Amino acid sequence: MSNYLENKISRRKAISTTAKVAISIGIGAAIGAAGLGVGYYYATRPPVQPTPTRVEEKKLVIYHWWTAGGEREAIDAVYALYKKYNPGYEIIDNPAAGGGGAVMRAAVKAMLLAGQPPDTCMVTYGPGMVRSWYIYHEPIDDLFKDFPVPEMLKSWARVGDHYYVMPLNIHRDNNLWYNKKLVEKIGISMPLKSVDEFFEACEKIKNAGYIPFAFGTVGGQRFWLNYMLEDFMIASPYGGGDYVTNFNLGKAKPATDKAVRDALENIKTLWQKYVNPDYGALTWDEAGKLLMRGEAVFNAMGDWQKGHFMASGWKPDVDFGWQTFPGTDGQSMVHGDSFGIIKNAPHPTAARKWVELLKTVEAQETFCLIKCASPPRTDVPLDKFDPMQRRIAESIRRDKIVVGGHGEVEEWMDKCGEILESFLTHYNVDKTISELDEAYKKIFPKPLE
Repeated sequence: MSNYLENKISRRKAISTTAKVAISIGIGAAIGAAGLGVGYYYATRPPVQPTPTRVEEKKLVIYHWWTAGGEREAIDAVYALYKKYNPGYEIIDNPAAGGGGAVMRAAVKAMLLAGQPPDTCMVTYGPGMVRSWYIYHEPIDDLFKDFPVPEMLKSWARVGDHYYVMPLNIHRDNNLWYNKKLVEKIGISMPLKSVDEFFEACEKIKNAGYIPFAFGTVGGQRFWLNYMLEDFMIASPYGGGDYVTNFNLGKAKPATDKAVRDALENIKTLWQKYVNPDYGALTWDEAGKLLMRGEAVFNAMGDWQKGHFMASGWKPDVDFGWQTFPGTDGQSMVHGDSFGIIKNAPHPTAARKWVELLKTVEAQETFCLIKCASPPRTDVPLDKFDPMQRRIAESIRRDKIVVGGHGEVEEWMDKCGEILESFLTHYNVDKTISELDEAYKKIFPKPLE
């Protein structure tokens, strides 16, 4: 792979309940319990303990959660590159449906505890999640030499003195998507600059007979509610981007910070008045379909929603529009997706070749063009990206970077989503603040470095 490089470049610390149950009944059942079905590599293959004399198979066993429109096509394109530069290698692909990876993480942890690790798996690229997963990975320090990525983003792969995962893409999380034709029909002036303007627009949409705001949390996706908390905290006069970064690094005080209360009040208003009532039965992409069917106007989601729209035939700046979430201009809340080499991987050579590929301009451009993400490398040209995606990528390169979204500590991402989901059943702000504060103190006994 070194010759290849020269040619081309010249959601918890403790295992989840799902995984615990899976371990107790064996790894084959673990995969089934996690929703991955049968036919996967370890579901039918008995454990093989590598020995110094065993010839390493030319196979790459990989786990990820890219199954929706746009993302599936993107990973397939990178697979094609891998096979192009590594002829004879077989990819054992294990996609686990469920945006954000809760299902996949449970399954992979079950495999790790059973002594049957894959070669590589997706790790959300952010300081919190990497710190939740680095213990399962081998260092890849040499790959971060001469790597043109902004220092803050590069630091997310480092824990202590070592780098553990390679980012393939960067996603912008604080976005507002909208049905462009409905916005014009109803007479809403875009962009919306503040939360107040956003709610005024929602009221106008409601009076016109449409769903103002589409959202989905089913299938283990309640952590999307964390995004709403963070969006509103960035937009809050008591918060901002730096506050949200500190919040997700364990440096806040939810019990007394006014930004938390302000954000919860805004979530309460949004859910009580303007959200589709079946949000708890929809996934993030199904919520996007409400816009495509002309039933809803707004949706807040990461820029993978753009990839889903385009994979479904919708055209950017024609059928749908984009702006930063109201009140968050100049601040990009981001996370990425990454892979590393898992300790005791059955095929470490194949895993190394995979991670080396992800570092390249070609792989990042290929993937991000389809996934509608932004490349971590600053030397990836943006001329092949459509105008909307260029605007998003340029905002990431220009804006203040905010730690949020999937980049949180896994245990906090899960617990915060659970508390917010409960909040939507009673709307008791004081109770929710108390629950957030109690959980926060347990999960962050001290701030992350």
